[in-house]
Amino acid sequence: LIGEPKKIDCDIICMAVGLTPTTELFWQAGCKMQFVPQLCGYVPFRDKTMQTSSPDIWVAGDASGIEEASAAMVEGRIAGHSAAKALGHKIDDKKFDEYWTRLHHLRAGEVGEKILAGIDQVLVERWEA
Repeated sequence: LIGEPKKIDCDIICMAVGLTPTTELFWQAGCKMQFVPQLCGYVPFRDKTMQTSSPDIWVAGDASGIEEASAAMVEGRIAGHSAAKALGHKIDDKKFDEYWTRLHHLRAGEVGEKILAGIDQVLVERWEA
């Protein structure tokens, strides 16, 4: 039910605030990383589901590159739905299209062009099995 507390078993949730991606745990996990000036520092490579090169780790928000909070929230939804789907939960795949449409609207304009150019440097089509 909406508004009901939910218990989610997980090892860690990371939050970052600032103008440099907080990526230490991605480094420690062995994720493939790259310095991307347009995203303000080192960020992990990711696919369209926000999954990193480590099959059990997804990235979103400032850890994936510095931009505005509303984009971080939408990326978090993509990553959360993707992780849930990977765990076998039934997910409405139409939501992914909705979230990506929101991100495209948020990333419109001159600043968005810079961010998209940065993302293009670390976005992979899919991870090899």
